[in-house]
Amino acid sequence: MLVPLGIWLWLRAGDLNAMTVGDETAATLGLNVARFRLTVFVAGALITGVMVAFSGIIGFVGLIVPHVARMLVGGDHARVIPASAMLGAVLLLWADIAARSVMAPEDMPIGIVTGLVGGLFFVWLLRRRHL
Repeated sequence: MLVPLGIWLWLRAGDLNAMTVGDETAATLGLNVARFRLTVFVAGALITGVMVAFSGIIGFVGLIVPHVARMLVGGDHARVIPASAMLGAVLLLWADIAARSVMAPEDMPIGIVTGLVGGLFFVWLLRRRHL
C-alpha cells in the first residue's frame, strides 16, 4: 500500500505543482481540483495510517522532512517526494543511533528523539518566518 501510493504521488508531481499556484490556475490547466484534492487527501491519510501502524509514533519525521527537503531541492514535487523519502530514512537512522547511545545500555524510545528534534525544528521554523 505504501509503495504504490508513494509512486502514484510521485507520478502526479506535475498536478501537485499546479495545485501550489492556486485552484483557478490548476483548473485552467485541466485539473479537476476538487476530485484531485480529495484523492490526495485520501492517499495521504492511507500513507499516514500505514506508517503509524508499522512504525509507531514517530510523527515528527513526516512533518519535518518535507520542509527540509524543500529547502534543499526546491519546490518541484518530482524532486521533493524522493528527497523526503531519503532524508526521512537518514533522520530516522540517526535518531535511532541517538536513542540507543544516550542512555546506553538502556534504549530510549525513538519517538522521544524525533519529538525533540521536531519540536526544536518547528520553533526555529516559526521564528524564522516571523523575523
